[in-house]
Amino acid sequence: MPILNFSIRSQDLNNNADPDGSTRIAEKTIKLEKTFKIKYLKLLHIYHNVSNANISDDEGTSENTILFAKISFLNVDNSVFYEHKNNQVIEHGGMICLGETIKTEGESVFKEAYKVLHDGKQTLYINQPFTIQLFKLQAADPAVDNTDVATYNSSESHLLKPISIDDFRGALDSAGQYISFTFEYAEDYSK
Repeated sequence: MPILNFSIRSQDLNNNADPDGSTRIAEKTIKLEKTFKIKYLKLLHIYHNVSNANISDDEGTSENTILFAKISFLNVDNSVFYEHKNNQVIEHGGMICLGETIKTEGESVFKEAYKVLHDGKQTLYINQPFTIQLFKLQAADPAVDNTDVATYNSSESHLLKPISIDDFRGALDSAGQYISFTFEYAEDYSK
């Protein structure tokens, strides 16, 4: 089967500045050679070198975390990650786990996924163009005495939050950060 590969580099993020100056999400618009009509799509590999030294929590402290990417051409039926909140399941369409941030310079994550994202029950179009947005898992600190178990165990204690452009770019004198996706696919040639 043919292979589809695309990547997002920290130097190539969209310049999606908000007029009010609020935090801008790390996002990249991808343009392929054509629009694909897919009857089968499988995520084979993910590679990244996103450093935990660049990702920060709400207080601006760098932290190790789990990374996610939301790919706009995957709809809720192709969702790979679900967030549970107040006993409801909220689907994050197209949310793919990239693994942990790296802890040492020069290190990288190569993750073999082999996850079928689309099995032909519906037609999936990879339209021109599509976007990739980056997110992080942000956990709330437990209570100091650790007695408030209900609060710590609540879904509010672990939420997905957008990664800012500044977080993903990191230091301007660095080599930058990079994420690559490799898919296997089969096109649908029916009319």
